[in-house]
Amino acid sequence: MDFSSTSSSSGEIVMAALLGLSSPSFSDLTRSLSSNLALHRRRLAFLLLSPLHFSLTLSYLHSLSLPEKTLLLARHLLAALQHLFPSLSGPSHSHLRLRDVDAALLLMAMCDSYDPDAHTNWHSTVADNVLRSLMSPSGLDASAWAVVCHYVDAAVKSRRLMEVVLSSGGGEKEDGGTGASVAAVVALPSVECGSEERECVICKEEMEEGREVCELPCRHRFHWGCALGWLRKRNTCPCCRHELPTEDVLCEMGRIWRCVARMGDQVRRGS
Repeated sequence: MDFSSTSSSSGEIVMAALLGLSSPSFSDLTRSLSSNLALHRRRLAFLLLSPLHFSLTLSYLHSLSLPEKTLLLARHLLAALQHLFPSLSGPSHSHLRLRDVDAALLLMAMCDSYDPDAHTNWHSTVADNVLRSLMSPSGLDASAWAVVCHYVDAAVKSRRLMEVVLSSGGGEKEDGGTGASVAAVVALPSVECGSEERECVICKEEMEEGREVCELPCRHRFHWGCALGWLRKRNTCPCCRHELPTEDVLCEMGRIWRCVARMGDQVRRGS
């Protein structure tokens, strides 16, 4: 999917994908999101109520380079995207040290409250913005959709961040040029080769009937040695380009977004 030329807004894409969930699945999702959101709000409140901890966290952020700040923010936003679509998630990039969790939350709050025309005292600026947000109609709304909308907003921000990084020449590698995650490869099943599948398209040699071969989620099969060598360099199926999860944060963000767009398209076609 071309992120720069899509006609639908990011929020509409996410909402369309969520509309395909069953009622029990949506209820389970909102409970999980509510718990995670409450945890993040407690951490941010602790930062704002502890001047020393706020100062230490802000100093830590100042010590990071711009690429390090970008990666920290990307990991935070990817975690929100993974919480919103757990069925699409690969390896978790949200296992941060507590210091990094606090730094990511503060950095996100600083981005949300930044005013280029104001002389910034970050503690008062962030605190005022958080209070306005909590006292707004959306902040006071405790419904399931209010919680979901918070994560939809984070998902939209993840896409914007990805667009900025891509426009600056970073981000996703072309032609599946990043390897599949170790966890995704280890989870691949070993199946018996049938008579109808005789050639491994990677090495172009015969797969012996009855021997164990590797099966990707798209159901295409290959010699184990060939598959491992391929997936070490690429996270896509050599037959159909199905994407496996990757450990690269921005590439994983792009993979999930493409899956979400396909889910949304399926829901719209079915309606």
